[in-house]
Amino acid sequence: MTRFMSRTLLTKALKLACVRSERGGAPLAVILFSIDRFRLINHRFGYAFANRVLRRVCGTARASLGRNAVVGRWGNDEFLGILHDCNPRQARSAAKALNEAISGLVIAADQNVLNVTVSIGIACVPQDGAAPQEIMNVLDEALYEAKRRGRERIVAAEHLERRIFRMGAVLETALRENRVVPAYQPIVDLRTSRVVAEEALARIVTADGKVLAADEFIEAAGQFRLTYKIDWTVLLSALTRRQTHDDDIVHFVNVSGDLLRYPRLLMELLASAKTSFPRKGAADVKPLVIEVTERELLENMDMTRERLAPFVDFGVQLALDDFGSGYSSFQYLADLPISFLKIDGRLISRIAEPRVLSIVRGIRAVAADLGITTLAEYVETPQQVELLRDVGIDWAQGHFFGPAALDQSVADHRRALSINWADGYYYQKDVPLRTP
Repeated sequence: MTRFMSRTLLTKALKLACVRSERGGAPLAVILFSIDRFRLINHRFGYAFANRVLRRVCGTARASLGRNAVVGRWGNDEFLGILHDCNPRQARSAAKALNEAISGLVIAADQNVLNVTVSIGIACVPQDGAAPQEIMNVLDEALYEAKRRGRERIVAAEHLERRIFRMGAVLETALRENRVVPAYQPIVDLRTSRVVAEEALARIVTADGKVLAADEFIEAAGQFRLTYKIDWTVLLSALTRRQTHDDDIVHFVNVSGDLLRYPRLLMELLASAKTSFPRKGAADVKPLVIEVTERELLENMDMTRERLAPFVDFGVQLALDDFGSGYSSFQYLADLPISFLKIDGRLISRIAEPRVLSIVRGIRAVAADLGITTLAEYVETPQQVELLRDVGIDWAQGHFFGPAALDQSVADHRRALSINWADGYYYQKDVPLRTP
């Protein structure tokens, strides 16, 4: 679409560049940059205009970085530039010139004009790594840090702390050894105070017996493209639990936009759901709820609906998570058959404020009009519970009602598996869950 090098060709070019640098000792710099808030451009102006923005940005990058640079689209709103014979100082200068060139773009948009900015990560060979995957890993982290600092920033990998790499290694090993397990948090009906549901939340059980919560590794999961594996593993475990626990509560599980990109895995999950929740009738509604988060949804809503449709047809219900945290939540209510609306915990933490209370009351009114059950997240105090009851919120979860708890027998079993290293392969005495 951009008429420049594709990701496949960029990957080959990066491999060749790394080999050339290693053999000849020539410096090499790689730049990964992303258009800031590109999703908003898509939503506001449409895909045709967004494609025009991509072409203009890619063309500007090619002109700015020069003929000796290889430039192409890495994916979505990300572009990669490979700069031969470029040392760290020159790379910083090139990134600064690139930033200035793109921020100076003026793109006509109907009756308005649009200014585009980018966030940039820089990595150099051999200072930040020698292999292509090493370089891309540090570039991902540098770009993430540039966005975290407020966007329209340049971050060189040499200035990063490598915490996320350590956590990435922990996560990859835990997935390989099947030590990513669900913890289950109770969900309570605010009218009756009865537990009516539970949500499966990802945890890592370490080899030495510790338990890591999701907020300790979810950032690394995103950086190393492992989110879909976490979702898949936790979902399968939750469905297996349902087969051995014959209860009447509703089971909430998370499906990220990352997992939605793997239709084969989704079909395997659907097959497992059909085993766990046999169909009782044509209109049978299952006590299984798939949570989707607005910021995690695929930009292509038609594809999102297509991937979720077989689950909905089977009777699985949908929940929109973190409602009130983004720009397009109401659009998703219109486009998807949502049954549950989970109100963002940041709103719940401020519900005592009159303006926030009014917002939550408005959310509840919209949900009631649409026949959607409301669920408050991160409830921690008696005052929050009373305010939520007064507003008419249906269900709630949070530490006030109980923390997420592991199925201890499963956790102990996973930790007890004997794992050894031999001839470059892991083997286990027990048969593990297959990972994607």
